[in-house]
Amino acid sequence: MYKVQVLLSTYNGEKYIREQLDSILAQKDVEVSVLIRDDGSTDSTIDIINDYCSKNSDIKLIKGSNMGACKSYFELFKKADMGYDYYALSDQDDYWYEDKLTVACHKLTSTDNKENKPLLYCCEADITDENLNSSGKDTTAEEAKTSFPVKKPGFGNALIENIARGGSVVFNPTLLGLVRIDAPADCYMHDWWLYLLATCFGKVIHDNKAYYKYRQHKDNVLGASTSKLGIIKRRLSQSKTNKEHVSKQAIAFGKLYEIPEKKKIQLDVIAGYKNSFKQRVRGLSGKYLYRQSKSDNIIFRILFLTNHL
Repeated sequence: MYKVQVLLSTYNGEKYIREQLDSILAQKDVEVSVLIRDDGSTDSTIDIINDYCSKNSDIKLIKGSNMGACKSYFELFKKADMGYDYYALSDQDDYWYEDKLTVACHKLTSTDNKENKPLLYCCEADITDENLNSSGKDTTAEEAKTSFPVKKPGFGNALIENIARGGSVVFNPTLLGLVRIDAPADCYMHDWWLYLLATCFGKVIHDNKAYYKYRQHKDNVLGASTSKLGIIKRRLSQSKTNKEHVSKQAIAFGKLYEIPEKKKIQLDVIAGYKNSFKQRVRGLSGKYLYRQSKSDNIIFRILFLTNHL
């Protein structure tokens, strides 16, 4: 039976944390422990978690000061217990299907990895409202698991887009070893950093089936758009508030790790495009960097040309 440690950062999550923890503890055919770092909650989140801890020795709580989700998860990476088969990220407000972890573990284990490289698994999510009702047309859980497009992971994608949404991520100890560091100042989000590492030095297994419910509500740190128009508006809105976060993150990544030569060419495109005509041409060509959808690639070129990456 696989042993999995779930890493969960909480902040004022009293409304949904019980449902999330219950769904984690209900995972089938895996031994699960949960390491929680509370990021300075001021509601009853800590009391709720303490109640769970008193009843289950496999749940541990670290109380911390508020530093934001990204830095909080990097603290969890450093404090994660070595010796588990795999590690999983969890948000505080989702709901996992009972086979979520065992499916991920099977896929990671069946991946050829004789050189013990970093491996990361991620899956799609069933987008719901705050009451866990599916958005769009009504579907059963099984129908929801087969309705997503296949994505193509790669370093050229990871440099400008993250498809490894935190609540879907499961990864091996080798990848954990690479991320047990202080949060880089220009890291945009912890899950995106994991996606960068796995595509740069190892492999990503993307599952186009949904194995959890991703709850949409007004307090989401990052939400998900379900329409093409909504996605376009969200991307352009993000460009105004997060100007240059993509290029800054790439530069920070290149400084911390020794990048393989072929992939360094890709990194240099996004890291140096502002000051190099050659890199701008490369970026617009689509050969070195790409997003998953045609509309997103158009948006990327707009942001690229207007220096908003």
